[in-house]
Amino acid sequence: MTRSARCDRSESGASTYPGYVLRTVNAWLRRHPSQADGLLAAALLVFSVSQLTAAAPDALERAAYVAVTVLLAATVALRRRYPVAAFTAAAAIGAAQVAFGVRIGGTGRVFALQPDNADLAIPVLLYTLAAFRPRPVSITGLVVCLLGAVAAITRWSPAHRANAGDAVLSAAIGLGGLTVAAWVLGDSVAYRYRRARFASLEERAARLEAERDAQARIAAAAERERELTQRRARVVDEAEARLRRIERDLHDGAQVRLAALAMTLGEIKENLEHAADPERTVSLAAAAHRNAKETLAELRDLAKGIHPAVLDRGLPTALAVLAEASAVPVELTADLGDRPSPAIEAIAYFCAAELLANVAKHSGASRADISVSDQSGRLVIRVTDDGAGQARLKPGGGLAGLMERVQTVDGLLSVDSPAGGPTTMTVELPEHA
Repeated sequence: MTRSARCDRSESGASTYPGYVLRTVNAWLRRHPSQADGLLAAALLVFSVSQLTAAAPDALERAAYVAVTVLLAATVALRRRYPVAAFTAAAAIGAAQVAFGVRIGGTGRVFALQPDNADLAIPVLLYTLAAFRPRPVSITGLVVCLLGAVAAITRWSPAHRANAGDAVLSAAIGLGGLTVAAWVLGDSVAYRYRRARFASLEERAARLEAERDAQARIAAAAERERELTQRRARVVDEAEARLRRIERDLHDGAQVRLAALAMTLGEIKENLEHAADPERTVSLAAAAHRNAKETLAELRDLAKGIHPAVLDRGLPTALAVLAEASAVPVELTADLGDRPSPAIEAIAYFCAAELLANVAKHSGASRADISVSDQSGRLVIRVTDDGAGQARLKPGGGLAGLMERVQTVDGLLSVDSPAGGPTTMTVELPEHA
């Protein structure tokens, strides 16, 4: 290490050491307020030693003088714990000193109540009032101190001599300035404390508000999850019921017709083998043909209820076929970007089919419009008719079942149907389930 580097380090250490000492002392004073106040009281006593050792008429008066000085200093030691009581005691001692220890002309004074350096406890206590007590209390203390200063100057002997204006002005500036400075310093500390406290309260309020919002969001999410769970459970039950209905329809309808078709074909076979009763054979063939067509129609209807084959060509094409088959004239408007998922397309198709069926059955409309579009990541289907209106969501009704169906994928169904029409049904679905 070079000499210059060692010099730089030593100079840096010398420059930072006093600051380190001050920070350490300040930290200790903050951690030990009672000990700090005791040291301040001891400092006032030390500052008054020269006056305590001054000549006195007798030992009793000297003892009384020392007792008053110690009592004044002791009020400082209690300033944080009992600020109002300590200030009141010090102010009372100060008032006694003005009344009995300061005399016009310097005669008739009580030696034990003469002012001394320990009276600095009064501005210290005024600072404490301003810093740690409400402003009305500290202003009262300021007024008491200013009145005491005026009374002390009024009874001060040099104030009554000739050409005493400069002395009185100096005393007024000194006592008044010290008093006001102590109050202002304490009030500024209180202001900083209040700002810090208000900032802490605002931060706490913001934190509590954020916690309440988070709890509300959690509760809403839990409620939403519960509702979705219930809706999905209902959909599962409905799907199970639909499967049982399809099974029953197959068993009681298509299966029976296929069995009858098989028996009819068997009879035709026997008749053909024995070449007997041609008319009977033709009749049986016609019945078999009719049963085959009816069975195909039933199977086609069942398949359409499970998943319409036309959806394989896209939702707009499926809706166009649906509009052409409607009993009420329907105009279709489709504006889609990306194709939705198959599950969403199926729900959208069945919703449109149900709404158009309601228009044909209940509205008395002469025409209807259906539009499908994607808006901000949502698939929106809107069916409007010029019917009588007054369509309502009723428990157990078709629209209520439709709403439960769209809610299983976090969709929405809204109804706008004033009396006299027109009626607008809007279904909003996510583009992907």
